[in-house]
Amino acid sequence: MSNEDNSKKNFSDIALWYLREQIIDGHMQPGEKLIESNISETLNLSRGPVRDALKQLAIEGLVDYHPNKGCTVALLSPKDAYEVFFLRGSLEKLALEKSGGHVDAYGILAMENALDEIKSLAGADNLLAEVNADEKFHAQIVLSGQITRLYKMWELLSPLNGAMFLTLKNIGEKAEIDNFGKSRGDRLIDQHERILRAVKSGDLEEACRALDAHYLRNGEIIYRSSLKNGLNK
Repeated sequence: MSNEDNSKKNFSDIALWYLREQIIDGHMQPGEKLIESNISETLNLSRGPVRDALKQLAIEGLVDYHPNKGCTVALLSPKDAYEVFFLRGSLEKLALEKSGGHVDAYGILAMENALDEIKSLAGADNLLAEVNADEKFHAQIVLSGQITRLYKMWELLSPLNGAMFLTLKNIGEKAEIDNFGKSRGDRLIDQHERILRAVKSGDLEEACRALDAHYLRNGEIIYRSSLKNGLNK
C-alpha cells in the first residue's frame, strides 16, 4: 500500500471515529441529514474520506443512504435490533457450550475489567464508551469456544452493537426507568454481573440463562416500547 493510500485510510478513520462518536453519543439525532461538505469542513478533510466513513457507517447500521438524497442518521428498527440481540446471544451460548461454560483466567480478568468500565460509566452519558466496554466483555465469552469461524460470525454483528445500544436508548428507554424501577445503566450492570458470576463458577446452564435474560430482556424492552409508540417495523 502506498503512502497516499495509507494517508487516505487514516483520514477515513478520523472521519469514521468522529461520526460514530457523534451519532452514538446523541450529538447527531435520528433522521438528521449528514452533509459531506459540512463534515469535511468541520474536520478539515477532503470529501473522499468522509464519503468512505459514511459508507462504513451505513454497513454498521448507524447511517441510512438514500439514492439522490444523501445520508441521514439511522435508527435501527425494533425488528432489526431484536434480531441482533437474538443472534449475538445464540452465538455466545454456542461458544460456552463448546467450552463447557468455562472461560480461562485471562478471559475472566478481561471481563472483570470491562465490567469495572461499565460501572464507572454509569450516569456518564457516554454511550460509545459503554458500547466498547460491552464488546470487550462479551468477546471473551465468544473466544472461550475456540472456534475461529464462530468468532468471525459474532464479529460481523459487532458493528451493529452501537446501533443496537442507540436503539435501546432512543426507543426503549425514553422514560429511563423500566417497570422494575431500574435505570438502563443499573440494569446493564446487574445483567453483566450475573453473567460473570455464572462464568466464573463454570455453571453452563446458569450462564446461558443469564445471557438469555440479558439479550432477550433488552429485546423485549425494544419490542414492547415500539408497539406502544407505533414503531414496530
